[in-house]
Formats: sequence, structure tokens, C-alpha cells
Amino acid sequence: MSDLTPGTELPTISQTSNLVTSVMYAGASGDMNPLHYDESFASNVSPTGGIIAHGMYSMGLASRLLTEWAGGPDRVLAVEVRFTKPWPVNSTTTFGGTVLSVEDGVATVELWADNVGGDRVLSGTGRVRA
Repeated sequence: MSDLTPGTELPTISQTSNLVTSVMYAGASGDMNPLHYDESFASNVSPTGGIIAHGMYSMGLASRLLTEWAGGPDRVLAVEVRFTKPWPVNSTTTFGGTVLSVEDGVATVELWADNVGGDRVLSGTGRVRA
């Protein structure tokens, strides 16, 4: 990681959300909002007209991308994200990042996640030991 320069792209990962994962995440996180698993409820209140994945699930995937790229959790100093649009269940989202700066042994990375329609569902930054 010593040869990092601004503009370096992280490898992307793609993930398709599904109802099973959404239910499992609800149980693991304790977030039992029916928006994440109940189709009849979600169809009446969701901005997508259906079930949406947990925002923190997408943050976890962005964090995984950063952690694996950086070489392990001990290299990650911070992760901050905003959820910019809901992620509908049964759709694929691609996660990626770009190095913004490298100063004093710390790389700041722009993190993002885009759905198949090109809409950004997550944006943020991470800081890692370079």
C-alpha cells in the first residue's frame, strides 16, 4: 500500500440482496422493521413499493470492501457513509471506491454503491493506514 496515489481505484464487488438475507440481517441486528421483510407492509410504505435491504447491511458490504482492500481490520481507521437511496430486495448493487488523498501514512478513500440503474444508494469515506 506504500505506492498509493490519488485516483487509485478499489476493486468492485457486487451483491444481490434477497429476502433470506434481509430476514437474517433483521434477526442478527435486532432491527425488525417490517419494511425489511414483510411484502404487504412494504408495498404500502416503501418508496420503492417493496421490501428494502437494511442500510447497515450496505454499510457492512462497503466496510468489507475497504477492509479486504486495505489488508485487514487493523488497517481501517474510520468508515463514514450516507444512505442516499433505498436498496430494493432482489436487486444487485455494486460497491467500489477511489483513493482521494494520501497524507502522513493515511489514505482517504471515497466509498460508493450504485444499483443496476446507476443510482447511488450509498456514499461515504474511509480512512486506512497506507
